[in-house]
Amino acid sequence: MWVVDIEKMLDHEADQSAPPAEEWRSHYIFRVPPHFKMVHGSAFKPQAVTLGPFHHDRDSNAIMEGHKRRAVRHLLWRAGKTLRDLAAGVEDVANELEDAYAGLDSEWLGQNRGRFLEMMIADGCFLLEVMRNYAIEMNKEDSNDYTPSDPVFSPHAVVHIAAFLQRDMLMMENQLPLRLLQRIVAVEGRPSVSERTHTDTHIMDEASINKEVLRFLGINHEEAAASQLGLHPLDIYRRGLLGSVHGSRAHPISPNKNGDDELDAPRSAQKLWEAGIRFQRSRTDLLDDVGFDEGKRRLEMPRVLLDDSTEHKFRNMMAFEALHAGGTTGNDVTAFVLFLKDMVDSVDDVARLRKAGVLRHDLASSDGAAVELLQGLTRDVAKTRESRLCAVRDEVELYCRASWQVFAFKSWAKLRKTYFTNLWGTVALTVSIFLLITDVMQTAYAVMSYELTKHRHG
Repeated sequence: MWVVDIEKMLDHEADQSAPPAEEWRSHYIFRVPPHFKMVHGSAFKPQAVTLGPFHHDRDSNAIMEGHKRRAVRHLLWRAGKTLRDLAAGVEDVANELEDAYAGLDSEWLGQNRGRFLEMMIADGCFLLEVMRNYAIEMNKEDSNDYTPSDPVFSPHAVVHIAAFLQRDMLMMENQLPLRLLQRIVAVEGRPSVSERTHTDTHIMDEASINKEVLRFLGINHEEAAASQLGLHPLDIYRRGLLGSVHGSRAHPISPNKNGDDELDAPRSAQKLWEAGIRFQRSRTDLLDDVGFDEGKRRLEMPRVLLDDSTEHKFRNMMAFEALHAGGTTGNDVTAFVLFLKDMVDSVDDVARLRKAGVLRHDLASSDGAAVELLQGLTRDVAKTRESRLCAVRDEVELYCRASWQVFAFKSWAKLRKTYFTNLWGTVALTVSIFLLITDVMQTAYAVMSYELTKHRHG
C-alpha cells in the first residue's frame, strides 16, 4: 500500500502548474543550511538590522521598526507621494519578490501578501535612506532633511551605523532584491544621490542602483555597476570583487590536456619562492586577476586584506555560490579562497606574501591568525576544477616539475637556509670553502711540481 501512496504523491507533484525546476530557477535568496553554520554560525547572523523575511521576527528587529517607518515617511514626504502610490508600485513586482526567497514561509504568502509587501516597503525605504544619507555625509552635502538628533539618519548617526549595516547587508539570509529598490525609486520619481546632477533623469536605471549599493559597500567597479541589475547587495558586491564580468584575464579551464590528475599537492608560497617563483601584485585587486608568467617565473596576484570582516564576507559569498545552483553565479570567490589557502600553510607563507605586497592583514594577533582564518574558511568546502585559478595552479606545478631551473633554485635555497641563517654558520661555510680551495690549489701545485720534476729527469 505504501507504494501506491507514494505513486499518488509523485503523480500529484508532477501535475502541479509550476514544476519545481522553474521555482528553483527563480530563487536567489536562501536560508543557509545547518551544515554551513556548524562551525561559524555567527558569520550568517545579522547584528544591527534585519532585512527581508528570514529574520524579521527576531526580538532585536523591534528596535528598528520605528526607524524603518520614519524612513518611509521621509521618503514619501520628500517625493510628494502617498503610501498608496508606493504600495501599488511595489505590488506590481510582488510575485518576483516572493519568488526570490527560497522556502518563504506561508505567513508571508496568499492572504498574507499585504504583510509581505509592508515589510518589503519598510525595509527597502530604510536601506535607501541610510545609503543616501551616508553618501550625503561622505560628500559633505548639506541636504540631510532629518533632525540633527535623529539616532539613525542624522549626519552623525548614519556614519556610525553604516559599518554595522554594511556587515548585515552581506548576510545571505538578510538580503533584499535590488528589483525592490529600483521599483521604490521609480515610484518616488527622483534620481539617486550619485545621479542628482542629472535633473532630466527621473527614473533610476539598473546601473545607478548597482552603483549606489557598491559605493555604500566601499567598492568602485564601473564594469560591475554597468552590468545588469544585481540580484541583491551580496550579489553585486561579489561582482564588484571579480573581473569575470568583463573578462579581465582570458584563460582555459585547465592546461592539463592529458587529464593527469596526479599532480603533486600544491606548493605553498614559501616553497614556490624557494623554487625560484616570485610574486607580484596584479594590475588590479580583482580576486580573479591571477596569472603565471613562466618565462619570468612570476606569479601575479591581487592584494588581499584580511581583517575582522573577512570571514563573514567570504563565508556569505561562498554560501551564495554554493546555493545558487543553475544560476550564472559560478564559483569564482570560492575558487580564489581555495587558491589562497593553498598558498598559505604556515606563518612563513604569510610573511613571504606580505613581503611581496600581495597580502596584508589587520588581525589582532600575529601571522598565525591569518593562517587560522584561511584554514577555517576552507574547512568542509567542496573543491571543483571548474575555475581558471585551478589552471593557473596546474601551470605552476607543472613548471616546478619540469624546469631544470627549479633544481638550482631549490638547491641554493636549501644551502642558504642551512648555512646563512646565522653568523656562525656563514663563517663556518666561508672557512670551509676557503680551506677547500686551498686544498685544491695545494694538490694542483703538488701535481704540477711532480710532473715538472719528472719531465726534467726524463
